Amino acid sequence: MTTSAQRETMLRKPILMPPSMIDKVDKIANERKVSFAEVVREAVDAFDGDLTMEDEALLEALADTMIKTTREVVKKIDAIEERLDETHAMLETK
Repeated sequence: MTTSAQRETMLRKPILMPPSMIDKVDKIANERKVSFAEVVREAVDAFDGDLTMEDEALLEALADTMIKTTREVVKKIDAIEERLDETHAMLETK
């Protein structure tokens, strides 16, 4: 049991999980010879919802890259649509 969990009073909390996730937790628990609840407690302890400065910088760089790439794709699609319009116009005159 994790150190922080050992110092606190345990409360029961029913949770809903898809069968595939239950199977995965059961497998981990069996391999590590711990309880299902211990695997869940360790997963919660390992989860860090706070972003570091590095995480924020990476996310910002990713967002910038996605915006730039999306703009480039839109320009290419616009050019293709223009060529298609020209081709259609040319075919209609024949």
